[in-house]
This record gives sequence, C-alpha cells and structure tokens, in this order.
Amino acid sequence: MKKYDVVGLGIATQDILALTPHLPQTNDCFPVPIVDMQGGGPVATALVTLSRLGSRCSYLGPFALDQTGRQIMSELKQYGVDISNCPSRNEGSSSASVILVEQEGGNRSILFQKSTAAELEPDEVQPEWILSARAIHLDGFYAPAALKAARIAHENDVLVSFDGGAGEAMWEGLEEILSLVDIMVVARKFAQQITGEDDPLGAGSMLLEKYQSQQVVITDGANGCWYWDRKYHMHQPSFLVEVVDTTGAGDTFHGAYLFACLQEQWRPAFRLKFASAVAALKCTKLGGRKGIPTLEETTAFIARTQTLRL
Repeated sequence: MKKYDVVGLGIATQDILALTPHLPQTNDCFPVPIVDMQGGGPVATALVTLSRLGSRCSYLGPFALDQTGRQIMSELKQYGVDISNCPSRNEGSSSASVILVEQEGGNRSILFQKSTAAELEPDEVQPEWILSARAIHLDGFYAPAALKAARIAHENDVLVSFDGGAGEAMWEGLEEILSLVDIMVVARKFAQQITGEDDPLGAGSMLLEKYQSQQVVITDGANGCWYWDRKYHMHQPSFLVEVVDTTGAGDTFHGAYLFACLQEQWRPAFRLKFASAVAALKCTKLGGRKGIPTLEETTAFIARTQTLRL
C-alpha cells in the first residue's frame, strides 16, 4: 500500500479576504461584514480538498520562515496535509494576497505579493517521495522541480495530474511537463492559449492528441466543464448554488476530480459531476477552503440535487 494517495508539488499562499458591499474607490473607508484569513495556492488548496474528502496527502514546496509562512504551514497541518518533506528558507518572504469580494455578484479585486524566497530546486525532490504516492499533482510552479517529479512518476506508473489555471501562459519547460501528464484539467483560457483554439470543443480534442494524456478536462466556471478521453466526450453543467465567492473554485475542482479519478469504480460522468458539486459547495462560503465539503456532504448534495430534478 502506498503511503500517500497524492503528493502535490506547487505553490502555497496566504489569502486575506474581505466580503465588501462594494469595491472601494480612492480614499474610501467603510465597514465590511467579514474579514477572514485562509490559505491558498492551486496545489495546496487541491490537497486540502483531497484531504477533506478522505485522501492521504503530502505537500512539497518551500516555506519562508516568516509569520505568513508559519501560518500557511499550520493550516495545511490542521487540514491533515503532511508537510514533513518541505524545505524551509531562512531568507525571503511568503506569497500572500488581499482579496476583496463584493457581496452582490461576487466580483473581486485581488492584490498579491509574490514570494521572494528561493524556489524549490530539482535536487530537493527525492524519488522515494514521488514513488510513495498513487498520483502527483502539479500546477506548473517550480517548473524544473516539477519536471523531475513528473519524469519519475511517468517512469514508475504514478499518475501525473496537472492544473492549468486561467492566468497562466506558456513558460519554459511546460511543453515537456505536459507531455508527461495523465490527467490534464485546465481552464478554458489556458486551453485557448496553448492551442490557439477559441472553441473548447476543438481545444480539448487538440490537447488530447498533442500531449497524449489519458484524459483532458476543460473548466469554464458557470458554463460547466468538458471531458475527453479516447472513448468518450461529454459536458457537465455547473450546479446552481447561492454563490458567495469563487476564490479557489478551480483549485477545489482539481482536487475533487483527482480524488474521483482515484476511485477506480467511478465512471467519467460521475467524476465530472462529483468534482463540479465539490466546487459548487465551496463557492457558498468566503475564501478558497472553508466551504470545501466532506465526501458525505458532497454525496448528499448530489443525491438531493438529483431528487429535485425528477
């Protein structure tokens, strides 16, 4: 038996969130109903999602030893994500964001500070950590280290999952990483940038053929998601919920979808439905993590929604 279900290699951040009646103008000063602090980052939040659903997870990434870094580490441990293999950095600051979310409509303004700590290096990725997992999950950060991890996984029948976010574009090493990916789940904008194809139906087919992944999923927020493998193609509509905040919805979808892929008896249609449900429930609360449901809450939500549609 593997020690972990998933090892995630990528970025972990800290989010300071405020739910606001409106986005501020210059020199505005007004009260807001909620201010909260939660961890963020594509891989880190995906691992929190996996852990909430019942998977055994380990995070691999560098931590600056500032106050923010200690908060990030503490929260990951509280969610049951192992961070024992993470290198620390005595110099540099951690990545942090300030996110303002409008109460009506969920429009956001995001201010962020990139980490100034040294990145994860390839020689800090030990093969035994990758081989201890059923799957690894990557978000494209620390590309040389991620490429090493993907090569080790690919050569040893460990699944490689990749998160392509909406704000990303091609960078050095990405093509080689994508050629090693088994489960490619990307935002519609990412798919457009990589393929040059505006239509997600065309972009998905192109990604599947170009990179030879086992499966490709393209997500598009309220428009749902599309799926391709060598046999099937399908669309999953998004679930209708009362949206408070979409922060981290894509990261949550990625974690939930990878969890679903590791349930060997689950068919593609249910994997999509499950991940969509987890992401929808996350959006009912402020921040990227406090709304992430458990497995029991998700299955109950799906059953309730199906009953309402009868």
